[in-house]
This record gives sequence, structure tokens and C-alpha cells, in this order.
Amino acid sequence: MANFDGPGFSMVDKSWIQTKAIDIEPSTDISPYLSRILEDCVWNGNRAIVFDVYWDVESVNTKSERRLSSVKLSTKNLCLFLRLPNQFTDNLKDLYRFFASKFVTFVGVQIEEDLVLLKENHGIVIRSYLEIGKLAAVARGTPIVEFLGARELAHKILSCDMSRLDSIQSKWDEAGADDRLEAAAIEGWLIYNVYDQLQQ
Repeated sequence: MANFDGPGFSMVDKSWIQTKAIDIEPSTDISPYLSRILEDCVWNGNRAIVFDVYWDVESVNTKSERRLSSVKLSTKNLCLFLRLPNQFTDNLKDLYRFFASKFVTFVGVQIEEDLVLLKENHGIVIRSYLEIGKLAAVARGTPIVEFLGARELAHKILSCDMSRLDSIQSKWDEAGADDRLEAAAIEGWLIYNVYDQLQQ
């Protein structure tokens, strides 16, 4: 069983998110962590996985291309942050297979562009995804919420205290690694709970 031995963080509802950040190298085996993420979804009766992907822009022959630079996977209890290498390594095949699994549903805010880029730049086809803003717009009968960011959408749906996230983001350039990981955990928690609230 993969050990999520990074810092843990208490959310405003007193739930606990355990984290793990990994800089992927050719020798890094990430498959146990991906299995643990999936198992956590199954244990909670929900196969949805909250995710964010981050891109670097590279110039290749005077043309700009986007390269996947990091990935955040979040469940109800876990947050996994993967920083990817510049060059493709064999262990990334595990991540790509995870992305394409029929057992995984990606849940996020304004994620459709990311899904297109994953297919165009890395050949990854996401089988199942949920754009949480669109779900909120239909559920609440308020079309404008479809276009909100994660924080604003969570504020509309959950009305919870976001002062800790605001504090980290206001000093982002000075924030340490643990602070940034806490922000990732909070953002994942917010989207997961928006999704959970809308499913009820």
C-alpha cells in the first residue's frame, strides 16, 4: 500500500486530507499511489476523481507547444501532486493508463480545454469526465455559474470559510512547499464537496 506520508491538513468541516508530492524520475514507481487514489474512491462509493493539470509552454521550431508539467489528483481523503519530467519516461505510461481507465471519472472546473490538450499533445483520451460548472448551472438553474472558477463556484454552492486558501494565495510567491500543497488539498476538497452536494 502506497504511503501518503506528506503533510495532512484539516478542512473547515474537520475532515482530514492526507497528501503526497512526488517529483517523478525514471526510477519512480507511481503505480501504487495511483492504485491508492482509485481505492479511496471505491471505498467512499464514488469513482470520481478531482483533478487539475498544469502546462508548460515550450517553443519548438518557433511554434509554441504545451507540455504537461504537473498533475493533481484528489479524492475525499487524499491529494496526490505529481511533478512530471521534461522528457517522457516509461513510468508515465502508468499515469496515462490511469487517465484513460474506464473506472476513472475526472471532475473539475472548466476542464474541457485540458481534455483537448491531453488528447492533442499526449494522445490521452479521457473516457469519462464531468464539468462541475455545467452540472451546477443545471442543478441550480443559474447559467452564469458554469463560467466560475473553482473558488467562486465553491463559494456559491458551499458558502464555506475560504480564509485559509485566500491567505495562501495572497502570498503565493512567498508560499512554501507545504503551503502550496495545502492550497491544492483545499481546492480538491472544495470541488469534491461541490460535486457531492450537487449529486444529492
